Amino acid sequence: MKEAGIPWYEEWFDTKLYEKLYAGRDLREAQQLVDLIVEKAPAEGYPSLLDLGCGRGRHSLILAKRGYNVTGVDLSARALEVAREQAVAQGLEHIRFLRQDMREPLDHTFDLILNLFTSFGYFLEERENDKVFAAVRSMLRDNGLFFIDYLNETWVRNTLVPEEEGQLDGLEYAVKRFIEDDRVHKEIHFQEHGSSKRRVYFERVNLYPLEWFVQKLEAHDLGLLDVWGDYDGSEFSPDQSPRLILFCRKGLD
Repeated sequence: MKEAGIPWYEEWFDTKLYEKLYAGRDLREAQQLVDLIVEKAPAEGYPSLLDLGCGRGRHSLILAKRGYNVTGVDLSARALEVAREQAVAQGLEHIRFLRQDMREPLDHTFDLILNLFTSFGYFLEERENDKVFAAVRSMLRDNGLFFIDYLNETWVRNTLVPEEEGQLDGLEYAVKRFIEDDRVHKEIHFQEHGSSKRRVYFERVNLYPLEWFVQKLEAHDLGLLDVWGDYDGSEFSPDQSPRLILFCRKGLD
C-alpha cells in the first residue's frame, strides 16, 4: 500500500507551523538521552556518529559538544536549514548536515548510528522499513553500535489523548488523535482568529512491538544488547514504559 500524494512527513516537517507547535519540546529530555548514549558508547571509542533523521539538530548539537564527529541527515530542507543556523550560532560549524532519505545509505561508515525521537515508522510498506535497516547495516562499521529510540506501542494505546486545543501566535489549533490499522494518527488543524480558512496536516506512525524490532534487527545482523523504557536508562516494561529504546551491535553473535 502506498500513500496518495505527497507523504505527510515531506509536507508537515518542512513547515514553520511544525516548528511553532513543537517549540516547547524539552531539551532536558534530549540531554538525558545523550547522557545515556555517552555512557554506553563514549566518543573516545565511537568517534564518528550519524544522526539518522536528525530534524532540526536538537540531539546533533548536544552530541557534537560531547566530543563526537557528527553527521546529521534528514529529508526536510527546512529542518536542515534550522539545524545549520543553530550549529553556526553555537560555534559548531564542523557538524555536517546533509539532505538524504534514510532508506538510501551514504558512502561512509560510522562507529555509531542513532535514530532518535521516533524518526522512524512512517512507511506503509515493510520493504521500505527493510531498506532503512539495510542502510544502517551498510553504514555501520563492524562491531559498530546502533541506537533506535521509538514509542512504546502499548503505552500509546493506553494513554492516547484523543483531542487537544490551543492557541499559537494568532492561530487556533485543534489536534485529533486516533489509532487505526496499527497506526497512531494525528490530525492537526490550524485556523486564524476570525477566519473560516483552515490548514490541516497529518502525522501517522506505525505501532510496532518489541518483538517486531528484534526480528528486523536480527535479520540485518544487528544484535540486541539492551532495551530501555525511558531516557534515564530504566528497564523496559511493556505496560509502564513511555519509550522503547534499543541498543544494538553490528555482527553480534
